[in-house]
Amino acid sequence: MSKGKQYYGGFFWVAVASFIIPLFVGWKAFDQLRPSSQPTVQLDASGVDHNVWDFLLKNFVSDGLVDYDGMKRHYLFHDYIRQLGNCDIDALSTREEKLALYCNAYNAFVIDGVISHKISDTVQGFSIDDVDFFDLQEHILAGETVSLNDIEHGTVRPQFDEPRIHVALVCAAKSCPSIRAEAYRGDRILKQLEDQSRLFANDSTYVSVEKGVSDSVELAEAVADDQLGQLTVDLDLDDNQVNALKSAHLDYSREMARLNKQLNEAISEQLNGEQVAKYYPKEDKLVLSRILKWYGNDWSGKFPDGYLGWLEGLSEDEDVKLAIAQARQKKIGVTFAPYDWTLNSQKKIEPIAKAKGGGFGSGSSPDE
Repeated sequence: MSKGKQYYGGFFWVAVASFIIPLFVGWKAFDQLRPSSQPTVQLDASGVDHNVWDFLLKNFVSDGLVDYDGMKRHYLFHDYIRQLGNCDIDALSTREEKLALYCNAYNAFVIDGVISHKISDTVQGFSIDDVDFFDLQEHILAGETVSLNDIEHGTVRPQFDEPRIHVALVCAAKSCPSIRAEAYRGDRILKQLEDQSRLFANDSTYVSVEKGVSDSVELAEAVADDQLGQLTVDLDLDDNQVNALKSAHLDYSREMARLNKQLNEAISEQLNGEQVAKYYPKEDKLVLSRILKWYGNDWSGKFPDGYLGWLEGLSEDEDVKLAIAQARQKKIGVTFAPYDWTLNSQKKIEPIAKAKGGGFGSGSSPDE
């Protein structure tokens, strides 16, 4: 009888172990994949702990999309908003620390606004008493009630004169730069802005090339060479005759290409650009984010040819890099992509109609 009990006991513990061990292994694997452990709040000189914001971003941001419900439920998000409201920005000793705080505050307040107003599709068009989302005086920063536009246009742009903030401040739309899944830090923000710039410049959402038919003059030259190559053989011409004939034919082809281009432009004006591509060649175009149209002046004087020089130094795609160089030389045109104001949420949302006009805040931007 005792032997039977002993056997039953051994079987029981084997069964328990076979159940617990997979759970333990699974928990360890999950624990290693978790973005970060919950931080112990440690306030800096200003009274803010950016480790809290870093934890929230790592847990609730993925591929530039935000889990707004997750942010809303976590008490640390509301604690961080309170820290920003009570902070003392002047207690920070460096320009970089202050810039990092403003960038973090702006992005946190945008998310807080989406959550507070239960916005589920887009911030564009949202208003209270005819005051738009970015102009609402509802965020408390360092004891003062401010709007998002107050932070960006009233403080960050004039005080810091740093164009790269436009790839760091995120307006809750899919055409905005992707929100970084980590907090900005005073000791790292310059490197972080450079990294954000490189990501922006190499993302086709913001920088791409619209390919057209080969340049009409180059096409004319190629056709002329091809046609004359066989003709000179058939006629048995000497070198001088061949060169004279090529020169005359090339001049004619170039003139026809020039006239064709003028005709293309004239018809394009009449048809507002519709259906022209079916019948006439078009050139390549550099397609850029409208952020660069709205705030392009912020790059002037800081990079050769402004934002084009900035982009060329960052681009890693050879076709895009060539197009930027050609745009700088005014060999090809620059156009700006429609802006997708669909909320940058991890939830599936029906796309909002892309807008060509408009901007931040009151619906127009300072430089448009």
